Amino acid sequence: MEFHEDIIFKSQGQVYGQELMDIINIEGKIVEVHQTEYGIIDPKMYKPDMVFELEDRIIILEFQSTYVDISDKKRFRLYSALFDHLKNKSQKDIEVHVLSTVEAEKTKCYKINPDSSFPIYIHSLKSYDGDEFLNMINTKISNNQQLSEKELLLISLICFMETKKGIEFSILNSAVAITNVPDLDKDIAQFVKGVVLMLCDKFVVDESLNMTISNLVGGNMKIVEDYAQRKVDESKRRFVINLDKEGYGIEDIARIADVSLDFVNQTLSK
Repeated sequence: MEFHEDIIFKSQGQVYGQELMDIINIEGKIVEVHQTEYGIIDPKMYKPDMVFELEDRIIILEFQSTYVDISDKKRFRLYSALFDHLKNKSQKDIEVHVLSTVEAEKTKCYKINPDSSFPIYIHSLKSYDGDEFLNMINTKISNNQQLSEKELLLISLICFMETKKGIEFSILNSAVAITNVPDLDKDIAQFVKGVVLMLCDKFVVDESLNMTISNLVGGNMKIVEDYAQRKVDESKRRFVINLDKEGYGIEDIARIADVSLDFVNQTLSK
């Protein structure tokens, strides 16, 4: 999704990227935010999420919803090698950091040879109760209370917290919450929405839900209601079909499923 790059990698990326790093507990001051498109290899497969140049080193930050395996390790090592070759004019050390939805804080290594290994630093936000945090945010929004910049950034990261919701619906909750914040400052709104869109693009496999979140963040509130209604209708259609297979008559199906006769007829005629 190209939209997130237009949003995140602007001047405000340095300001809010710094706060994002503070939340993840990555130390250092950002001096530049780099574009992540290298252009010489498949951008769909090899494209870091964020690259922050600090005073003393360079941070490649990845968002991950699965355990970091050997293929990920090789990919992250390639990121660092490509950036070092193409853009690292200062010759600073490069580190890869991963914010994970599933792994605890740890350091993993990719062993290049017996004498050399490449560290990958895993970060977690599981210390946050995502459901409790979302309830607090929604209460503040309902009471017209001002949210801090940290709270706004955390809204976009709910899927990394401990939550009873799946990743996809946690991202939907982030999108709904951030679009409900009144009088949101334009700069941080762009950055936070950009993060939500990036996570949507990476983690939301369901095409309908992906489109729902994208449209919602883009300003179309009605799309959420439409998505919810589609899901209800799909569930009812499956129920109607199952009742028909069990031999129930059309009127009984309509009564049991609590739908109209037209809905039953349309469902069974497809």
